[in-house]
Amino acid sequence: MDMIFVNLSGEAPPFATYAADLIARWKEFEGRSLVPGGPESTFTLELDSNWKLAVENYCESYHLPVVHPGLNSYSRLEDHYDIVAPLAFSGQGTRVYNPQLGSGGRSFAQFADLSEKWDSGAEYVALYPNVLLGVHKDHTFAIRLEPLGQGRTKETVEIYYADPAMAGPDWADLRARNAEMWKSVFREDVGVVEGMQKGRCAPAFDGGVFSPAMDGPTHAFHHWVASRFLKA
Repeated sequence: MDMIFVNLSGEAPPFATYAADLIARWKEFEGRSLVPGGPESTFTLELDSNWKLAVENYCESYHLPVVHPGLNSYSRLEDHYDIVAPLAFSGQGTRVYNPQLGSGGRSFAQFADLSEKWDSGAEYVALYPNVLLGVHKDHTFAIRLEPLGQGRTKETVEIYYADPAMAGPDWADLRARNAEMWKSVFREDVGVVEGMQKGRCAPAFDGGVFSPAMDGPTHAFHHWVASRFLKA
């Protein structure tokens, strides 16, 4: 998805090794051509928050009913499941992906020969440390989190499609609606993530408590962060 991963220390394993579990999980998408959606499919958001809190927000789905009521109306909290690969990635999936963007039954071309799982499924994971990914039967997206400071983060979003025709003028309206839908969802998260940043600075904040029922993916990310600090 147009991303370059850099081995800063010179000690990291090959990328294919580091991302092996995610490559295997999404093997049906591996090697397929991805078509950038164009200018309307690229956008950025800036948050007054540490980048790690943006990852936490992306990892879990139990904030859906309160933060994303529109999204939750058709992709409910109970329709989601946790995804955890220790020390590699974590996130969530939905069993009810069913895009309704166009009138008259129009919909984006789908990736060919996907298994039945993807007929109504979609998955969203944070590939540690700072990449957020989403895959669907008809489009994918990637988000790069760029730390601008201890309390400032820039998110760059790029959306891709399964067929070159989807990048043409006949589909510009649907691409714009899809991009605006995702932009509105991500904007709804901004206030929450910024509030988490403020809360971390409160004298009464004691570190919080994880719930084994819903915090598995977030706990996995915390475990990864802690392991990196301990190694350093």
